[in-house]
Amino acid sequence: MPEAGFDLDVDSTLIIEPKITYDVGSTYTWSEEGNVFGDEKNYEFKRDDLKSYNLLFNVKTSYGSDEMAIPVHVLHMNMFEENEKDLNDKGYFNTPAENTYTYKGYIKYPVSQDAAAPENWSGFAISKNTKPTVAVTKDEYSVFHKSGADESKIFAVFKQSETIDHRITFNDGKAHDLKSISINNSTYTYSSIAGAFSKKEAKDFVLLTITGYDATGVETGQVPFYLSDYRPALTADKYIISEWNELDLTALGSVHAIGFKITSSIDGDPNFTLPKYVCLDNLKIKS
Repeated sequence: MPEAGFDLDVDSTLIIEPKITYDVGSTYTWSEEGNVFGDEKNYEFKRDDLKSYNLLFNVKTSYGSDEMAIPVHVLHMNMFEENEKDLNDKGYFNTPAENTYTYKGYIKYPVSQDAAAPENWSGFAISKNTKPTVAVTKDEYSVFHKSGADESKIFAVFKQSETIDHRITFNDGKAHDLKSISINNSTYTYSSIAGAFSKKEAKDFVLLTITGYDATGVETGQVPFYLSDYRPALTADKYIISEWNELDLTALGSVHAIGFKITSSIDGDPNFTLPKYVCLDNLKIKS
């Protein structure tokens, strides 16, 4: 069990299978807040409400008893597996109807297209391409990893625009409290950082800032995350992100939208332009 309990998509079912030592002549009890709701060893958990449940499992034998608390957090988990059918023969997709991907009826990811120059897209694309190796050519739809977050097949790629502020919006008229999102470097950005920062100078960094917005567009909070940081004094402490990292988004508060902004120490360098991409997966919404 994860340290903080299980996260479960509201549309899914969790099969809880306790492992018991000396499981002989045992009786079992499942309860929540003192209310007993089951007496089988395994329990099939499914709920429709977005909330946290604190389950208690108790086992008794002729030798004694023991119990375990099992937290389960029911969330809207925005994964991208449903887009697998949309991927082209190159393993990505960035041309949704009306330039918007919609999940669970209210979560919207925008993408902008240039019909005359398709390579000039920006916003969000969906991909299954993985390449955890330094690329020698442009590879803008790959993540620098062997899979999506939690070994999933599909993830999203965000490409930053210098003129358009692409935001994930929640268009149901409600403010939403977020739990987390998983982030990793794209192969293209990772390779470019490795080349540009090859000397590992103490001033170099690439920073992703995730910002929350209320219904009027006012900022509600920010979550910073360094995609690369060569500022530490010790070489061993310098890094480029190459694993999926789950970022806590609770500091954003209640939001109607979230935006992504990538900045770096080499912004404005006339000799080098950093390709500003980041990969994301598993946006978890608490309420």
